Amino acid sequence: MFKISRHLVAAAGSAALVLALAAPAFAQTARPAAPAAGTGAVGRLSGTVTDKNKNPVAFANVIVLGTKQGAMTDEKGVYVVPGVPVGAAQLQIQATGYDKVVESVQVNAGVTTTTNIVLGEAKVTKQFEEIEVRAEKRIDTKSSTTKQTISAEKLREIPVDRLQDAVALKAGVVAMGGDLHFRGGRAGEVKFQFDGVEVSDPLFGRNANIASLAVAGTDVLSGGFDAEYGNALSGVVSVNTKEGTDRFGGEVRWDTDRYGDPTKTFDNYDRFTFGFGGPTAVKNLTYFLTYEGSFTDTYLKTTMTKSSHTLLDFLQFGYRQNNQVNTNFKLAYRASAKQKFTFETVNNRTLATPYNHLWSRQGFVKVTYDTLASGITPRYGTWSATKDDSTYQAQNLPDHVPTTDNSFQQFTGVWTNQLSDKSVWTTRVSSVQFKTLTTINGKEPWQYEIRSPEYWTGNTGPGSEQNPFFATHGDYPQYARRQTGTYTLKSDYTTRRFKQHSLKTGLEIKYNRVQDLTLTLPNSENNGLPGATRSSFLNYNPEGAAYFQDRWEFEGLVLNAGIRYDMFTPGDQVATRDLPSGKRYKQQFSPRLGIAYPISDKDVLSFHYGWTYQTPSRNFIFENRGIGSAVATQGNPDLEPETNIAYQAGVQHLFSRDVSGQFSVFFKDIYGLITTRQEPDQFGQLVNVYFNGDYASARGFEASIIKSFSHKFSAEVNYTYSLATGVASDPNQALQFFNGGRLYLPISEQPLAWDQRTTLSVQGVIRDPGKWGLRMLWVYGSGFPFTPAFRNDRRPDPALENSRRQPSNSNLTIDGDKYYRIWGQNVTVFIDARNVLDVRNINTLDTNSFPNPYIDSAGRDYLIYYTETGRAGGAYLKDVNGDGVLDWVPVNDPTIFQEGRNVRMGVSITF
Repeated sequence: MFKISRHLVAAAGSAALVLALAAPAFAQTARPAAPAAGTGAVGRLSGTVTDKNKNPVAFANVIVLGTKQGAMTDEKGVYVVPGVPVGAAQLQIQATGYDKVVESVQVNAGVTTTTNIVLGEAKVTKQFEEIEVRAEKRIDTKSSTTKQTISAEKLREIPVDRLQDAVALKAGVVAMGGDLHFRGGRAGEVKFQFDGVEVSDPLFGRNANIASLAVAGTDVLSGGFDAEYGNALSGVVSVNTKEGTDRFGGEVRWDTDRYGDPTKTFDNYDRFTFGFGGPTAVKNLTYFLTYEGSFTDTYLKTTMTKSSHTLLDFLQFGYRQNNQVNTNFKLAYRASAKQKFTFETVNNRTLATPYNHLWSRQGFVKVTYDTLASGITPRYGTWSATKDDSTYQAQNLPDHVPTTDNSFQQFTGVWTNQLSDKSVWTTRVSSVQFKTLTTINGKEPWQYEIRSPEYWTGNTGPGSEQNPFFATHGDYPQYARRQTGTYTLKSDYTTRRFKQHSLKTGLEIKYNRVQDLTLTLPNSENNGLPGATRSSFLNYNPEGAAYFQDRWEFEGLVLNAGIRYDMFTPGDQVATRDLPSGKRYKQQFSPRLGIAYPISDKDVLSFHYGWTYQTPSRNFIFENRGIGSAVATQGNPDLEPETNIAYQAGVQHLFSRDVSGQFSVFFKDIYGLITTRQEPDQFGQLVNVYFNGDYASARGFEASIIKSFSHKFSAEVNYTYSLATGVASDPNQALQFFNGGRLYLPISEQPLAWDQRTTLSVQGVIRDPGKWGLRMLWVYGSGFPFTPAFRNDRRPDPALENSRRQPSNSNLTIDGDKYYRIWGQNVTVFIDARNVLDVRNINTLDTNSFPNPYIDSAGRDYLIYYTETGRAGGAYLKDVNGDGVLDWVPVNDPTIFQEGRNVRMGVSITF
């Protein structure tokens, strides 16, 4: 009863707020331009405008003479004029190429009067050369989806490095630790699509990146999904990629923060980008090619050894701490006026060595050799910044941190077949591959140099610096090799054959291959296999979906109704005994219902109710379940899809020709989120297993106001106030209870880790086209929650979970550019200053101290330090002065904070 009543309250509250927002628009619509007889009530006019051959006349102007009421016919010749004063009225219809028509009508209060108009024969007044004009649609009068658009031009204007960073600026989106959270959902609940094909890793849910110059446009959907969108609880980011045209053109760009001297740099950053396309020797075949390479040591620069080459004492080549290359190649062939084929490949590769504060020092360590042990065994002793004698050996610890090599590759073929003027059939075939290798200088697991806990013990004895924090030698004990492949066949059919109905239906079939090998302490053994803890599996599974969507337009009201069917199975490799429910095939039907109602020519009211499902990431399903398993939590092939039930209401308002706004309220319940519990295995031993047990909810208000470019100025403001609460932020959070770390399991909702109550982004552009431009971006976010920690509190109270708040964060970016015309080419020189005010924003309050056995001996030291002192940056406890009382020893971990001020410059050439 509680859940049902909360749904009703949420729906009622949403409707009330939206009606309050819409009230001024209703008032404006209902106010007649001239007083009508009687009470001043109003009615509505609607109908169709056709020619003498009964063909619809689109874009005809329909005006009620003597008032300010009017409308324009759509492509079907339909018009709707609301708010017309009752009584006799003169209706004027005027369309290009036709004689003006005036009809007398009688308007009655509170009803719709239908008047169909027939124009005379069309006349060609004058033939003009065709001119193509492109503009963004200000408001969508037929959709109940919350959709925000990022055009290719807008993406170029925003001072961000990745498309994901641009998405993070939108209303309803919270960025935390590199992850995107839509409307309070978990990070893995957002799916990316490239040209209609999902590009998410089925193993861990990560999304692919794409070169900025390859993007033609992006739709950010955060609520009110039509039935064609599935397997995404919280959001969809749909990317359309560029195609070549019949004219050759492109751009080359270089960004850097190096100023001619190795010491004069912020992050040792370089970014090379080019994109070009045009026709080929084959008629009607075009191409587009992009390359984007980013190379940086990041603001967390280490002393790791890197090979590099310098050209002309200025250009530096070679690997750095973070190296990313994105490429895209697309062919488009127009076989006929109604047949089109495209083939595209998208490739990403990232080679990154993260900063690890435990493994951050460079110096010398004392080494002696024990000949009494089996073989000659080195014994590591004290640490020194200098080589004190011949027994000290050089150690550069950042060289012993694993490097992660991530790659992504997608091949997609699309066939678009326009069956008629009103029907289109599209078929897509795609292959998506993700690969990951995490290792140290290409080492195999048995080659790791691991001596835990001797990493630190030699530096804590007599004569040492008594520092148990920093490692003195050895490889960080982590190794991973993963690979996934997803093969997709997808077909969609869209038609407008039926009067007042736009129908869309589709079918999607997928086949997944997922493989994982993850080891900690790789050269150790457990049950005769490598790794102290180990995840190892290879599985195959199919899944599929089908949907039907109808958009029905009736007298100005638009009803969007749809149903989606999803099916998933863990595959034949899973034994029947591992499926206690007896259901090998998980099947769901998710209804979607939305209403859009234009209440004036400048306002649209919408409401949407829908169910969405998402299959859990495959690591939760297939985590090693064999006898030799050594994982902390085993997978569960019998998991059900997670479920989201969402309500939203919204208003779109056109303030003026250049200024539009979108306002939404939303509420959603999320059931069946992944958590852990203990179950007996086949031998009766209790093991930790994933299952559907967590619950969360989110509610909030979003506002987005956009001023398109005019009068040398454009702007965009995105604001969100939301609350994200739930039982747990992390699927493994319940392990703290099973391992004796908590008093009891949480039984009520608490703020989730990404519950950032207020977010605000403000963008502004001042530009004199063809001469210069100045841009500003300010991002503000209220503080994230955190859980206070206390010394020796071995069983913390779950009621304190995320009960306190971090400081707010803000970031101001200003950049400018100047245009030049050099040798017939458009050349732009620019400068980009980020975090101009050098604000010290907190990135995280806690880090993983693994495998150090001395840190966190009294709890979570970083968090305890911040709880007690209010200072971020990390510390550990140690009796410094020998008085028997533990003191804080700050370690100044730079990963706790975000990057400070950074200034880049660059140049681009367009052709």
